[in-house]
Amino acid sequence: MTQPKETPNTILTLTLPTPEGGGIAPERATATLLIQRGDLAHVRQFHYNGQLADLITAIREGTLELGLLEDNPPIIPETPKTPPKTKAKPKPTTKKAAPTPAVEEEPTIDIPLRKGTKTVRISHLKIVGGETDAAAYKQAVLIAAKLIDGGLWDGASPIRIDDVYATMRKMKHLTDSEMGLFSLEDFVSLGDATPQSENGSDEDAEIALGPALANGSHSETQSDQPGLM
Repeated sequence: MTQPKETPNTILTLTLPTPEGGGIAPERATATLLIQRGDLAHVRQFHYNGQLADLITAIREGTLELGLLEDNPPIIPETPKTPPKTKAKPKPTTKKAAPTPAVEEEPTIDIPLRKGTKTVRISHLKIVGGETDAAAYKQAVLIAAKLIDGGLWDGASPIRIDDVYATMRKMKHLTDSEMGLFSLEDFVSLGDATPQSENGSDEDAEIALGPALANGSHSETQSDQPGLM
């Protein structure tokens, strides 16, 4: 007799600003909630100034969004398999033929959108402001989703984010239709060039593939939107 599948636990991860000087400044009063169950998750940002009611509201709304995502889970395309290479016949020569280097596929990341997902090359989404923490990577994914949903970016050309937090503050209150009043250059830089450091070497902080961001695996999602984990 087949036993019923066990329902996975619900995991909540809260990132809250720390009060300073007896309170939280308005420009810092933004918190992040990651709610996960099994392979699916939902990420949202919400206003938080130390009030418990803000947390309860965010958890309740996040739980509803995760339920909607579970009812209509996104379809993840399978990564194409590289066909096995055939061995070349040895040539009648005394010199050994140099081995052909294997071509590695560039890693990708799935950007969760309001409708479905968009697979983007890692090299097309870079942070060049120096931020390397996990929160900065989440912000970069949210920015990419906002640009695609707003019709400013198709994910096929490289963009660079100079400051993920300043960029998100600039666009987080804009609707998709309001995003159309701006150009892509109003939020990010185009191209894959990287800034020069003081010692003359190229420096950038590229979106890194973590355990949950590799080639079509589920990832954190856009604020107030269903996504993948």
